[in-house]
Amino acid sequence: MSPVSRLSFPFVRLPRPLTFLLTVWGSALASVAFASEPAAPIDRHAVVSRHNVRNTRLDPESALTLGNGDFALTVDVTGLQGLERIYHDNGLPLETRNTWTWHAFPNPEGYTLADTMGPINFHGRSILYPIRQKTPAGSFFRENPQPMPLGQFAFTLFGEPLRTEDISGIDQTLDLWTGAVTSHLLVRGEPLDVVTVAHGTAALVAVEARSPLIASGDLQVRLRFPYAYRTSVAHKSPFIWEQPEKHTTTLVSLAPDHARLDRLSDTTRYAADLRWTSPAALTESGPHDFRLRATTGDTLAFTCAFTDADHAAPAETIATTRASSASAWNDYWTHGGMIDLSAATDPRAKELERRTLLSLYLMRVNYAGSFPPAETGLQHLTWFGKHNSEVYFWHAAQFYQWGHVELLEKGLAWYLHLLPQGMEHARVEGFEGVRWPKMAGLDGRPSPGGINPYIIWNQPNPIYLAELVYRAKPTPATLSTYRDLVFESANFLASFAHRDPATGIYHLGPPLKNVTESTHADLVRNPTFEVAYWYYGLTLAQQWRERLGLARDPHWDDVIQHLAPLPMQDGKYLEIEGVVGIYAPDKRSLPTSMLMALGYLPATSKIDLAAMRRTYDEVNARNGLEKWVSWSIGQGALTAARLGESTTAIDILTNTSEPARFMPSGYVRRPKDPDGAVAYLPVNSAYLCAVGLMAGGWDAAPAGPAPGFPRDGKWTIRSEGLLPLP
Repeated sequence: MSPVSRLSFPFVRLPRPLTFLLTVWGSALASVAFASEPAAPIDRHAVVSRHNVRNTRLDPESALTLGNGDFALTVDVTGLQGLERIYHDNGLPLETRNTWTWHAFPNPEGYTLADTMGPINFHGRSILYPIRQKTPAGSFFRENPQPMPLGQFAFTLFGEPLRTEDISGIDQTLDLWTGAVTSHLLVRGEPLDVVTVAHGTAALVAVEARSPLIASGDLQVRLRFPYAYRTSVAHKSPFIWEQPEKHTTTLVSLAPDHARLDRLSDTTRYAADLRWTSPAALTESGPHDFRLRATTGDTLAFTCAFTDADHAAPAETIATTRASSASAWNDYWTHGGMIDLSAATDPRAKELERRTLLSLYLMRVNYAGSFPPAETGLQHLTWFGKHNSEVYFWHAAQFYQWGHVELLEKGLAWYLHLLPQGMEHARVEGFEGVRWPKMAGLDGRPSPGGINPYIIWNQPNPIYLAELVYRAKPTPATLSTYRDLVFESANFLASFAHRDPATGIYHLGPPLKNVTESTHADLVRNPTFEVAYWYYGLTLAQQWRERLGLARDPHWDDVIQHLAPLPMQDGKYLEIEGVVGIYAPDKRSLPTSMLMALGYLPATSKIDLAAMRRTYDEVNARNGLEKWVSWSIGQGALTAARLGESTTAIDILTNTSEPARFMPSGYVRRPKDPDGAVAYLPVNSAYLCAVGLMAGGWDAAPAGPAPGFPRDGKWTIRSEGLLPLP
């Protein structure tokens, strides 16, 4: 036992905030070392740097994404984006995005959201839901608005795009500690060295390229702009290049070291502010197509900032951009949570650590912004760039666990902004409180869909996430900031639960869709996870009232006390009440969403732990390890850890079946996805949530550090800065 793990305190009843601070402080200290060695600080630079991504061949699955949460670009082995077709067809797309530039196609027919509405029967009253997805209006509002692609950077050789046969001698590295990509390659036998970096906070990229081919003028940098994203993934490019007449790119200013390009695509306006610090000239080679060539020397060094009326273009140099990136990443890696598995002797520890560190990197790149993007983040466009709020807990909770609550709050600020709009949405449907859109763009407008309006497990997420903020910052200011978000979310939960007048029991559905979305909405009643989440969300909201010195809400208490029981069959939880065939002898694969009632959620009085254990054992026995894929990797490991099945949790987290494979740069494909989600980030965020719980603990965890890891002598865990889940 390490010296810090022997700390003890006399038993005194402390105020809740102080009690939690002591819990977190003790947990953070105690988790520093798993074995008996002194609790020395982790060499964070060593841990991070040993997972730098290195490419020595052209691998489309190892595209590298740079960014800061509000801006990102993904590059190929050249350090730019010229090999678009190969990477799109065989690996990870190459895109440039920010969170605040959005585009909508024209609406000449004048469709309105009302045209997408259809009536549904909600316990005897008719509610209009936007369910008419497969209509012209439904398609329009599902597809619009969507993010705007900001432009593509590429090398040209003798005026033509660089080809794979021109390239050899590849040696490329992503330095996780500084956020810089250094690329060395041979272009027809001549060396090309490129450094690419994204600014730490701004929508700005800096590139420095050096080659004899630059000195000769044979190698130039191309910057071109598409009209918009395509609305189908069936094409060979995600961008619309072939309609130059539908948008404009205007060179509004040109100086010896600077140019401004104004973009207009339908009603979307933004600009590219290009600055070069090496002697160079910019020319327009065609519509929306510009070339930067060196006039003296063998170097092209430039920055490009994307700006609009609300986002000014910072006048950065190569040096200041690199410094900004290095500073932002240094702050991220040194001030958050960290885990070191170098002393573990289990052969899977290295891969577990790699998956964890790369996931930490990718979550800051893709999700640490002011708008929570779609499930592929800023890496590529899926679901038309819309935020899918049901998986937002996965995306955001890990920021709290890994000591970056400020990044959780950055995303929650969008929810605060959306609160009045969501309250109006609830009012129109006849509910109290706030109804959060399941799928929405930056404007917060619900997107039509045959599933979207029936999803409900997104509704308690803001309560749970606000609670995590309070756990990290148990102050009156936190309570004041999020009280309306918590209370109005709870008002909707209580309003949505339908009371049976004959029994006094509150039921959820029908109609609704549960997590797995596979059962018809009219057949879904009292799904286990959603009922458990309703119970937990309302319980938390009552605690917030008490912290603020308010009386408990009597209606919330009535719902809490009379909420339908979690459905069971033969001592095991069902996924959905009344759907009893899931445990039939011939069923070789079971759903798993009922397990989220313990794992995603903490143990509450609503949960029968023995029944949950029987359920978990049955799921594992029938499904096998290979079924724990996609974000269920994190889901399964969370439940296993909370049940004390730490060995199984490790097996799940280190699953090496093809659907669970983490690509070289850390991304994971969504299995059999019709929308082409090849960088499905709920996997990474759920993974971090599980590892964070196993190393950082939870409120009811066994005593001792790293309570979710096996005690078999093979897992020597060192961690620091992690915060426990409830």
